[in-house]
Amino acid sequence: RQTGDKFDIHANKIVFAGGPFTDMLRQMEHKQAKKGGSDDSDSATTTTKPSASEVTMTPAVRGAAGTHLVLPGYYCPNNMGLLDYNTSDGRFLFFLPWEKHTLVGTTDTKSDAKTLPAPPEDEVQWLLNECGKYLSDDLMVRRSDVLSAWVGWRPLAVDPHLPPGAPVSRDHVISENPQTGIIFIAGGKWTTWREMAEEVIDRVVGTNGPKSKTLDLTLFGGEGYSRSLDIQLIQKHGMTQDTAEHLAKTYGGNAWEVCELSQPTKMTWPRFGVPLARGYPYIDAEVVYACREYACTIEDVLSRRTRLAFLNKEAALSAVERVADIMAVELGWSEDVKAEQIIVARKYVESYAGRIPKK
Repeated sequence: RQTGDKFDIHANKIVFAGGPFTDMLRQMEHKQAKKGGSDDSDSATTTTKPSASEVTMTPAVRGAAGTHLVLPGYYCPNNMGLLDYNTSDGRFLFFLPWEKHTLVGTTDTKSDAKTLPAPPEDEVQWLLNECGKYLSDDLMVRRSDVLSAWVGWRPLAVDPHLPPGAPVSRDHVISENPQTGIIFIAGGKWTTWREMAEEVIDRVVGTNGPKSKTLDLTLFGGEGYSRSLDIQLIQKHGMTQDTAEHLAKTYGGNAWEVCELSQPTKMTWPRFGVPLARGYPYIDAEVVYACREYACTIEDVLSRRTRLAFLNKEAALSAVERVADIMAVELGWSEDVKAEQIIVARKYVESYAGRIPKK
C-alpha cells in the first residue's frame, strides 16, 4: 500500500483474521474462486469478469457499533468498576478505570465497520446523561470532561457454511471454505484472544497435527519481568514513576530494550525519556521501538502502539509532529512523505470526539 510494489506469498494454509472487515477479505477470496485463479495481470487478461450474481457471497459478520467515552480518572476508583444491565433504554453500560482514566460505554447500533472511529454526538450525550446516575448529587459530568470518544465495531459472527438460520454468535467462529480451503476466524472478545489463537492454530494443523502449546509458553516480554521492574527502571534510567510503571506493564522484560533507546531530557529529573505529550507516560523511545516492530504510520503509533488517541484527543494532536520527527529519522522518510503522514494522522485523530462537540 505504501510503495505500490507487488510480490507473491506462498503458503500451505491461509487464515483470515480481519475482525469486522472479515467479509471484505472473503469477498476477494470468493471472486478469485469464481475466476479459478490468481489475480495477476496475465490471468486478468484471459479470464472473463464474473457477473454480480456469480460473486454473491453469504456474509459471516454483522457489525455492531459501540460508542465509548474517556473521562478524567477521578470519576472512577482505580480498583473498581460498575456494570448496569438496565439503563434508561434497556442497554447495558459500564463505568471502568482504564489507563488512569475512566472508560464509559457502550451503545450498540447495527453498522458496517469503518476505518475512522467518529462517534455520533447524540450517543456521546446519551452516555454522559447515563453517567450522572452513578455519581454523587454534587457532581456533574460535563461535555467538556470528554477527553476522547470513539466508535468500536464488534464483529458478531455466524458460520456461513452452516445451514440457513444459524444463530449469530457473540463468541468467536472458526470456519473453512470447502471450495478454497481458506479458514477464517471472527467474533470473540478481548478476553478470549488467546483461546481464539489456540483453536484456530489447532484447526490449521488438523486433528493429526501437534496441539497448540500456548498455555505453556511465556508471552513476549515475560522473560526478565518482575514486580519490581518499574523500580529498577527508575533507578537505572532516571525515569518518572508513571513512565516506568507504564513501560514495565506494557513491555515486560523488553522494557530494558525500550529504555536503551530513550534520549536525555536535558533536565535534572527525569533524566531520560522525553515525553510525547505532557501528562502522559509515553516517551520518545517507544516510537523508535515501534518502528523496529514494523510500525509504519503515525496513526499506528498514536492509537495502537500507545493509547494516546483513545485517551486524549488533544494530547494526541499535540504529539503528531513529535512522532513524525522521530519516525522520519528512523524510517528514512523524505519531507514529502513526512508531510503526507502528518496530514493523514491529523485527519485520523480529528475523527475522534473531544471536549468540544463537532458541528
